[in-house]
Amino acid sequence: EDMWDSIKREARNVRQNVGMCDVSTLGKIDVQGPDALEFIQRLYSNGMKTLPVGKVRYGLMLREDGHVMDDGTVARVGENHYYVTTTTAKAGPVMAHLEFYLDVVWPELKVRVASITDQWAAMSIAGPNARKLLERGFDADLVSNEALPFMGFVDTSLNGCPVRIMRISFSGELAYEIHTPANHGLFVWTKMMELGQALGLQPYGVEALSALRLEKGHVAGGDLHGNATAADM
Repeated sequence: EDMWDSIKREARNVRQNVGMCDVSTLGKIDVQGPDALEFIQRLYSNGMKTLPVGKVRYGLMLREDGHVMDDGTVARVGENHYYVTTTTAKAGPVMAHLEFYLDVVWPELKVRVASITDQWAAMSIAGPNARKLLERGFDADLVSNEALPFMGFVDTSLNGCPVRIMRISFSGELAYEIHTPANHGLFVWTKMMELGQALGLQPYGVEALSALRLEKGHVAGGDLHGNATAADM
Protein backbone atom coordinates (compact mmCIF):
# COMPACT_ATOMS: atom_id res chain seq x y z
CA GLU A 1 0.00 0.00 0.00
CA ASP A 2 1.48 3.37 -0.98
CA MET A 3 0.71 6.70 0.67
CA TRP A 4 -2.24 7.64 -1.55
CA ASP A 5 -3.76 4.16 -1.22
CA SER A 6 -3.63 4.48 2.56
CA ILE A 7 -5.13 7.99 2.49
CA LYS A 8 -8.03 6.80 0.32
CA ARG A 9 -8.56 3.71 2.49
CA GLU A 10 -8.67 5.78 5.67
CA ALA A 11 -11.05 8.37 4.17
CA ARG A 12 -13.30 5.68 2.70
CA ASN A 13 -13.52 3.94 6.07
CA VAL A 14 -14.67 7.17 7.72
CA ARG A 15 -17.40 7.49 5.08
CA GLN A 16 -18.50 3.85 5.38
CA ASN A 17 -17.80 2.82 9.01
CA VAL A 18 -16.01 4.93 11.62
CA GLY A 19 -12.53 6.40 11.98
CA MET A 20 -10.54 7.96 14.79
CA CYS A 21 -7.93 10.71 14.39
CA ASP A 22 -5.51 12.03 17.01
CA VAL A 23 -6.21 15.77 17.24
CA SER A 24 -4.29 16.38 20.47
CA THR A 25 -2.11 18.95 18.69
CA LEU A 26 -5.02 21.37 18.30
CA GLY A 27 -4.43 24.52 20.31
CA LYS A 28 -6.53 24.76 23.47
CA ILE A 29 -7.01 27.97 25.45
CA ASP A 30 -8.89 28.49 28.71
CA VAL A 31 -10.65 31.87 28.88
CA GLN A 32 -12.21 33.04 32.15
CA GLY A 33 -13.40 36.25 33.79
CA PRO A 34 -16.42 38.55 34.14
CA ASP A 35 -15.69 40.07 30.69
CA ALA A 36 -14.95 36.75 28.98
CA LEU A 37 -18.07 36.90 26.80
CA GLU A 38 -17.27 40.42 25.57
CA PHE A 39 -13.70 39.33 24.82
CA ILE A 40 -14.81 36.23 22.90
CA GLN A 41 -17.34 38.31 20.96
CA ARG A 42 -14.63 40.73 19.82
CA LEU A 43 -12.18 37.99 18.80
CA TYR A 44 -14.35 36.26 16.20
CA SER A 45 -16.07 37.59 13.10
CA ASN A 46 -19.24 35.63 13.86
CA GLY A 47 -21.45 36.38 16.86
CA MET A 48 -20.84 34.55 20.13
CA LYS A 49 -23.21 36.40 22.49
CA THR A 50 -26.06 33.95 21.92
CA LEU A 51 -23.91 30.88 22.70
CA PRO A 52 -25.50 29.14 25.71
CA VAL A 53 -23.67 27.14 28.39
CA GLY A 54 -23.22 23.55 27.21
CA LYS A 55 -22.94 24.38 23.51
CA VAL A 56 -20.08 24.82 21.04
CA ARG A 57 -19.80 27.28 18.15
CA TYR A 58 -17.48 27.32 15.16
CA GLY A 59 -15.41 30.51 15.15
CA LEU A 60 -13.64 32.34 12.32
CA MET A 61 -10.86 34.66 13.51
CA LEU A 62 -9.70 37.48 11.25
CA ARG A 63 -6.62 39.69 11.28
CA GLU A 64 -7.03 43.45 11.41
CA ASP A 65 -6.75 43.62 7.61
CA GLY A 66 -9.74 41.28 7.23
CA HIS A 67 -7.75 38.22 6.14
CA VAL A 68 -8.46 34.91 7.84
CA MET A 69 -6.08 34.22 10.71
CA ASP A 70 -7.48 30.98 12.13
CA ASP A 71 -10.58 28.89 12.69
CA GLY A 72 -11.60 26.72 15.61
CA THR A 73 -14.33 26.19 18.16
CA VAL A 74 -15.59 27.94 21.29
CA ALA A 75 -17.30 25.88 24.02
CA ARG A 76 -19.11 27.74 26.78
CA VAL A 77 -18.28 25.77 29.91
CA GLY A 78 -19.84 28.24 32.38
CA GLU A 79 -21.29 31.73 32.57
CA ASN A 80 -17.80 33.30 32.45
CA HIS A 81 -15.74 30.32 31.30
CA TYR A 82 -14.83 29.28 27.73
CA TYR A 83 -12.80 26.43 26.24
CA VAL A 84 -11.33 27.57 22.91
CA THR A 85 -9.64 25.39 20.29
CA THR A 86 -7.40 26.56 17.44
CA THR A 87 -5.68 24.89 14.52
CA THR A 88 -2.43 23.07 15.28
CA ALA A 89 -0.25 25.50 13.32
CA LYS A 90 -1.76 28.58 14.98
CA ALA A 91 -1.85 27.39 18.60
CA GLY A 92 1.06 29.67 19.57
CA PRO A 93 0.21 32.68 17.35
CA VAL A 94 -3.44 32.75 18.48
CA MET A 95 -2.39 32.60 22.15
CA ALA A 96 -0.01 35.51 21.53
CA HIS A 97 -2.81 37.35 19.69
CA LEU A 98 -5.14 37.00 22.70
CA GLU A 99 -2.48 38.12 25.17
CA PHE A 100 -1.58 41.15 23.03
CA TYR A 101 -5.18 42.35 22.81
CA LEU A 102 -5.73 41.90 26.55
CA ASP A 103 -2.48 43.65 27.50
CA VAL A 104 -2.39 46.44 24.92
CA VAL A 105 -5.69 47.02 23.13
CA TRP A 106 -8.38 46.15 25.70
CA PRO A 107 -6.61 46.27 29.09
CA GLU A 108 -9.90 47.29 30.74
CA LEU A 109 -11.40 43.83 30.16
CA LYS A 110 -11.34 41.58 33.23
CA VAL A 111 -10.25 38.36 31.53
CA ARG A 112 -7.52 35.78 32.03
CA VAL A 113 -6.30 33.38 29.36
CA ALA A 114 -4.14 30.27 29.75
CA SER A 115 -2.69 27.91 27.15
CA ILE A 116 -3.81 24.38 28.04
CA THR A 117 -2.80 22.69 24.78
CA ASP A 118 -0.46 20.27 26.54
CA GLN A 119 -2.94 19.52 29.33
CA TRP A 120 -5.52 17.88 27.06
CA ALA A 121 -5.35 14.95 24.66
CA ALA A 122 -8.08 14.82 22.02
CA MET A 123 -9.37 12.43 19.39
CA SER A 124 -11.96 12.85 16.63
CA ILE A 125 -14.41 10.00 16.03
CA ALA A 126 -16.22 10.32 12.70
CA GLY A 127 -18.46 8.21 10.49
CA PRO A 128 -21.91 6.64 10.33
CA ASN A 129 -21.03 4.28 13.21
CA ALA A 130 -19.67 7.04 15.46
CA ARG A 131 -22.63 7.11 17.86
CA LYS A 132 -22.75 3.31 18.01
CA LEU A 133 -19.12 3.37 19.12
CA LEU A 134 -19.80 5.92 21.85
CA GLU A 135 -22.77 3.89 23.08
CA ARG A 136 -20.37 1.02 23.75
CA GLY A 137 -18.29 3.15 26.11
CA PHE A 138 -20.89 5.49 27.56
CA ASP A 139 -24.55 5.45 28.57
CA ALA A 140 -26.60 5.47 25.35
CA ASP A 141 -28.90 8.15 26.82
CA LEU A 142 -25.87 10.40 27.35
CA VAL A 143 -24.94 10.47 23.67
CA SER A 144 -28.42 10.28 22.13
CA ASN A 145 -29.40 12.84 19.51
CA GLU A 146 -31.62 14.56 22.07
CA ALA A 147 -29.14 14.58 24.97
CA LEU A 148 -26.14 15.53 22.84
CA PRO A 149 -27.36 17.57 19.85
CA PHE A 150 -25.14 18.92 17.10
CA MET A 151 -22.65 21.46 18.53
CA GLY A 152 -23.32 20.34 22.08
CA PHE A 153 -20.89 18.93 24.63
CA VAL A 154 -21.06 16.93 27.83
CA ASP A 155 -18.54 16.22 30.61
CA THR A 156 -18.49 12.60 31.76
CA SER A 157 -16.00 9.77 32.37
CA LEU A 158 -14.71 6.59 30.73
CA ASN A 159 -13.54 3.92 33.15
CA GLY A 160 -12.82 6.62 35.70
CA CYS A 161 -11.03 8.94 33.25
CA PRO A 162 -12.66 12.38 32.93
CA VAL A 163 -13.65 13.15 29.33
CA ARG A 164 -15.41 15.96 27.48
CA ILE A 165 -17.43 14.76 24.48
CA MET A 166 -18.06 17.50 21.90
CA ARG A 167 -20.41 16.75 19.00
CA ILE A 168 -18.69 18.66 16.23
CA SER A 169 -17.73 17.62 12.71
CA PHE A 170 -14.97 18.78 10.40
CA SER A 171 -15.42 15.77 8.09
CA GLY A 172 -19.02 16.05 6.93
CA GLU A 173 -19.95 12.92 8.89
CA LEU A 174 -21.64 12.36 12.23
CA ALA A 175 -18.63 13.10 14.41
CA TYR A 176 -17.48 13.76 17.95
CA GLU A 177 -14.31 14.92 19.65
CA ILE A 178 -13.27 13.30 22.92
CA HIS A 179 -11.03 15.51 25.07
CA THR A 180 -9.36 14.07 28.15
CA PRO A 181 -6.50 15.12 30.45
CA ALA A 182 -3.24 14.27 28.67
CA ASN A 183 -2.16 11.56 31.11
CA HIS A 184 -5.37 9.63 30.27
CA GLY A 185 -5.01 10.07 26.50
CA LEU A 186 -3.36 6.75 25.66
CA PHE A 187 -5.80 4.76 27.78
CA VAL A 188 -8.87 6.45 26.26
CA TRP A 189 -7.51 5.98 22.71
CA THR A 190 -6.73 2.29 23.35
CA LYS A 191 -10.13 1.71 24.96
CA MET A 192 -12.01 3.28 22.05
CA MET A 193 -10.00 1.21 19.54
CA GLU A 194 -10.92 -1.90 21.51
CA LEU A 195 -14.63 -0.97 21.65
CA GLY A 196 -14.71 -0.13 17.94
CA GLN A 197 -13.22 -3.32 16.52
CA ALA A 198 -16.58 -4.85 15.60
CA LEU A 199 -17.73 -1.57 14.01
CA GLY A 200 -14.79 -1.34 11.61
CA LEU A 201 -12.96 1.38 13.51
CA GLN A 202 -9.64 2.41 11.92
CA PRO A 203 -7.32 5.31 12.74
CA TYR A 204 -7.00 8.01 10.08
CA GLY A 205 -4.32 10.64 9.61
CA VAL A 206 -4.24 14.34 8.81
CA GLU A 207 -3.95 13.75 5.04
CA ALA A 208 -7.22 11.79 5.06
CA LEU A 209 -8.73 14.45 7.34
CA SER A 210 -7.80 17.17 4.82
CA ALA A 211 -9.41 15.15 2.01
CA LEU A 212 -12.60 14.73 4.06
CA ARG A 213 -12.68 18.46 4.85
CA LEU A 214 -12.24 19.37 1.18
CA GLU A 215 -15.07 17.01 0.18
CA LYS A 216 -17.26 18.74 2.76
CA GLY A 217 -16.31 22.16 1.38
CA HIS A 218 -14.70 23.07 4.69
CA VAL A 219 -11.62 25.23 5.21
CA ALA A 220 -8.51 23.00 5.25
CA GLY A 221 -5.05 23.80 6.58
CA GLY A 222 -3.73 24.91 3.21
CA ASP A 223 -6.45 27.57 2.97
CA LEU A 224 -5.25 29.32 6.12
CA HIS A 225 -2.22 30.89 4.44
CA GLY A 226 -2.95 34.49 5.37
CA ASN A 227 -3.95 35.64 1.89
CA ALA A 228 -7.66 34.76 1.96
CA THR A 229 -10.63 36.76 3.24
CA ALA A 230 -13.79 35.28 4.70
CA ALA A 231 -15.49 36.02 1.36
CA ASP A 232 -12.76 34.04 -0.46
CA MET A 233 -13.47 31.08 1.81
